[in-house]
Amino acid sequence: MSHWQLLELTPDADERSIKRAYARLLKVHRPDDDPLAFQRLREAYEASLAEARWRAQADDEEAALALVEHEPAAQSATQVAPMAREEHAAPVEPLTATDCKEIALAASPPEPSLAVMQQWLAEGKEPQALDALRHWLASDWLLPFARRQQFDQQVLEWLEAAPQWSPAFFERVCQAMGWDETQGDLPCDYWRWDGLIDRCERQALEERVRADLASHDDDQRQGQVAALLLKPLSDRRRRQTADGFSGHDWQRFAELAKAIEYQSPGLPERLGLQLLDNWRDWLPASSFTGVYVFLWIALAVLAGYSMLANPQLIDGLAATLAIALFIPGAIFLGSRAYRFWSMLAVSAGPLDILLSRRLVPRRWYRQGAGLLLLRHIVPSIVPALYAYAWSSGVPGVRWASTLLVYLGTLYFTDVALSSAKATIWDRATRAIKRQVARLPWHLLRRQGLLICLAVVAMGVYVYLHSGIRG
Repeated sequence: MSHWQLLELTPDADERSIKRAYARLLKVHRPDDDPLAFQRLREAYEASLAEARWRAQADDEEAALALVEHEPAAQSATQVAPMAREEHAAPVEPLTATDCKEIALAASPPEPSLAVMQQWLAEGKEPQALDALRHWLASDWLLPFARRQQFDQQVLEWLEAAPQWSPAFFERVCQAMGWDETQGDLPCDYWRWDGLIDRCERQALEERVRADLASHDDDQRQGQVAALLLKPLSDRRRRQTADGFSGHDWQRFAELAKAIEYQSPGLPERLGLQLLDNWRDWLPASSFTGVYVFLWIALAVLAGYSMLANPQLIDGLAATLAIALFIPGAIFLGSRAYRFWSMLAVSAGPLDILLSRRLVPRRWYRQGAGLLLLRHIVPSIVPALYAYAWSSGVPGVRWASTLLVYLGTLYFTDVALSSAKATIWDRATRAIKRQVARLPWHLLRRQGLLICLAVVAMGVYVYLHSGIRG
């Protein structure tokens, strides 16, 4: 393998490309990890650098020859040819490790300084800071391995200390510095790197939310997910927006709400807005199975009780089967009729919100996300009328069964509408997990600390064991 292949370069690479390739590979072939690989890399770097400088010198000589072509041919032949023979005759010696080390030590730190770069980043001048960073990486000052390691830590520290930077800037810094999480090439421990990644994700989330809200201000049809979650809308306006959502919109709504709640709880305050406190109540019901099961059981029990109380209603096995099959059929037809009714109720949404806000209890209404008068409460009268009709022959339970079916239908409908709401146990579990995640688990990655803990534990065990025996 040639020295060009070892540096992953072509033979026509210039001096700057050689230095950048050497700096990039130097983080892979470290002298303390693999001295032989580092030595081969160093020799390839020196040979490539010497060849590139020789090629650059030859190009300068050709340019000088072109400038004197206007002179007489004889004079050119007598002066240029001996000079060319003399230059080609003299061997070009490659730079030794000592020479390169002296060159690097003699170089001065590039300008601007790291303090100026950090100030630019704090002022939001990301292009200037990025150009200065690339200028540092292309300089001879960072050729020694120790200096490059120190520079990585300095860049990492002013990234952590900077009040704000964009995700695009962080990505370009990683590309310039050669930081790659997929390859395991990181300048720090994983817990510090995860902190930068989390900060980058929070910044990206804030930029996306700001863009969505700005687009909603320009066009009401855009950015509706962020507007429903953060904008101070009226109950009528919020209900109309939610009724126009598709399944994909609700998925984005839930993801955005969870991201703000768990990853960036301070985002609404920075935007001067407030997160919708009951956003889970607005999520569509996952299933109304509980309502159907309740109606089937309630009506079946009521029909059975009515038949036992009035044996004359049972006229053979066929009549009994007809009654048993009538209840599921009635529920099926009722669900289809309710779909049509709900379409009418959605079109009358403003009127429904107006009536519900005044007539429905606040616990059920929930700012328009819960039970609505026309959409839920009025249709619940239909199964209650079924119960009233079936219990006509049993005066003792007629009104009680009607009221029970009506209130039960409302209750299970409310449960279905609030099924996406987190229970108190879920909230407690998340809170415990967040507190546990804040513990300094990264200290366990230090082998010295683990050894000390093991020694202390062993000493306590021996002491207690000896005390028990004594």
